[in-house]
Amino acid sequence: MPDLLDPAILDLASDPELGPLLAACPDIAPLRFRDGELLVKEGEDSQDLFIVRKGSLVVEKALPDGTLRPLAQLECAVDAPVIIGEMAYFGAQRRTATVRAVGSCQALHLKPAHLDAIMAGFPGLTRILCRQFTTRLKEANEELRDLRARFDLAPMRRMAQPGEVLLQAGAPVDTLLQLAMGTVRFGQGPGSRVRRAEDLPEGFLGLDAFLWGAAHDTTVTAEEPCFLAVISKERREAFVRCHPALVLKVLGTWAEG
Repeated sequence: MPDLLDPAILDLASDPELGPLLAACPDIAPLRFRDGELLVKEGEDSQDLFIVRKGSLVVEKALPDGTLRPLAQLECAVDAPVIIGEMAYFGAQRRTATVRAVGSCQALHLKPAHLDAIMAGFPGLTRILCRQFTTRLKEANEELRDLRARFDLAPMRRMAQPGEVLLQAGAPVDTLLQLAMGTVRFGQGPGSRVRRAEDLPEGFLGLDAFLWGAAHDTTVTAEEPCFLAVISKERREAFVRCHPALVLKVLGTWAEG
């Protein structure tokens, strides 16, 4: 647990805003964090935030195996304080990373309501907050772009006319087709079967071959005009992320077979 500090130890006389802020908000607690102590912990829903004026911090994120991956090292100084946990101002939300002290750190412990006082009367601290808000929004946008890329199937649209070959037995898999409208014929001759989208796993044609990268085992032709979505084989990983239950079902069927 961090130690409660005497505000006099913080030497706030040289700071034009922190001294007046403590005077205006006497419930702000000055704290000393020891080496390794956590300011915030990933996954918790605390709304506390900290102005760190002295010391070093490391920001870490948990990997699926439980190990921690360092994201950033922050150096805090009297003339360049760092605000930790400022996103709590926007309401209750779980922490997205862990922040711990490296060596001894001095910090002011704030609640979200204190940010109202800062933005109402302390322009220097408000500028720091704005810079950090901007950085966090930029990071969030980058994460969203990366997430979108990982899940984007980038499908194309295709119309097929009756008799058009959609999948050729023995041919390598270049795309995955999803039937939206129309009917298709599996196979040729007396043993062939006509199928609609609802007869197929979520309307997909040749799903097994697409997942395994194997050649098609059946020729499929359009029985009537068909409307299809076309997903390239380069999006196979994205497909697995988007349809995990379907993929597991196909894996189970394949294993049983």
